[in-house]
Amino acid sequence: MLNQLYDKAPVFFQNILVSLRGFQIQKKRFNRNFIKYLEEYEKNNSSRVNENMLRHFLENAQKSTFWKKRFEAYGVNFQAENIIEEIKKLPILTKDEVKKNIATIANPLYKGKKYKAKTSGTTGGGLIFPYSLEMENKQWAVWWRYRRWHGIDLDMWCGWFGGRSIISIKNQSPPYWRINRPGKQVMFSAYHLNISTVESYYDEIKKRDLRWLHGYPSQLSLLAHLILERGLQPLLQVTHITFGSENLLDNQREIISRIFPNATLRQHYGLTEGVANISENINGELIADNDFCYVEFAPLSTDTPNLCKIVGTGFSNLAFPLIRYDTGDIAEIEHLENGGIKILSIDGRKEDFVTLPNGVKLGRLDHIFKDMIAIKEAQIHQRDLHHIDFNIVKGASFDIQSENNLRKEIRKRIDESVSIEINYVEKIPRTNSGKLRLVISDIKS
Repeated sequence: MLNQLYDKAPVFFQNILVSLRGFQIQKKRFNRNFIKYLEEYEKNNSSRVNENMLRHFLENAQKSTFWKKRFEAYGVNFQAENIIEEIKKLPILTKDEVKKNIATIANPLYKGKKYKAKTSGTTGGGLIFPYSLEMENKQWAVWWRYRRWHGIDLDMWCGWFGGRSIISIKNQSPPYWRINRPGKQVMFSAYHLNISTVESYYDEIKKRDLRWLHGYPSQLSLLAHLILERGLQPLLQVTHITFGSENLLDNQREIISRIFPNATLRQHYGLTEGVANISENINGELIADNDFCYVEFAPLSTDTPNLCKIVGTGFSNLAFPLIRYDTGDIAEIEHLENGGIKILSIDGRKEDFVTLPNGVKLGRLDHIFKDMIAIKEAQIHQRDLHHIDFNIVKGASFDIQSENNLRKEIRKRIDESVSIEINYVEKIPRTNSGKLRLVISDIKS
């Protein structure tokens, strides 16, 4: 009912409502505790595990029926000197286990403020669970530490390109954005961005002198493609572009850099559950934020020791402790001589792989499109072991040579045992949260 009233309201009133919601978020998310945590995190070595926080978190988790039983079953000793080795006694926790044990994982003795969180569940694995206000403040403090590393301040206005629907799809008249004044956001609609509207977006970014853009890589690369297709000049005033929720692909990076040549492009990885966080530092290196959570990398198999599941233990959500939680996401790592690891890339979810007839699971398929800026968007759909569709949205410069190059790149990775079909489409469908998934597979695990 409220959504219907919002959709029918005039633009100026929608801006007021968006700003009111923005004020509520600012008050809750960026309070005095947030400032305190941000100051603390900025003093930390982000890659070093905060063992005191981890120990405190585990001790509190004993108040949960689920964890009390599991700690006893696996002999976890909280007094042990090496607390990290103690939690490694525990099996990795799956999302299915969490969904089946929501009531017993929750801490019944937690007295602080808590709210309900919901994961998007793009693969049918949605999750609703309680989270503490403390976790939200700390999570945003860690995210703002990353932003401040790169010269983005709390007072900087942002051109936001996220997945939330802020304008009814039935509304085909500009403006295609709404203003969140307390949050200092110009919120652009992803669902209205096309070749006929892109100049409005371009003019608004230029008129407001926006220096920072943030959003899904798929949306910002589409914006860049459309600007190029329109023959508009690069936007030189943009100095920072940050990405979240999707992997930034090499071909997306290239087209975005062409339209925003003065912008530093940075990405971070986080998730609603707050159990794992990885930030790109000023040197372009991906660093696990182990002062906020403890991140582990568990090999998918003995054959691929460098391709790992991201497994995390948060330190902050005392209302709903998750320990050694399988995020469902995959990272490629390199083992260093000193015993450490280097994070090479975050490769998406387990579902972002195709399976070959010989059983090989093939990831990093974004490399197929690495040098192909003539392709606006792409999605790979595996129907069965022997058939894969490549759905392509062509850019203005796409030609027969582009298709030949595409086929060549595909066959470098996928042999003739798999039938390949290239389909040209007007648009790639998004998930309910507005994300573009590179790989869709009908093969059941």
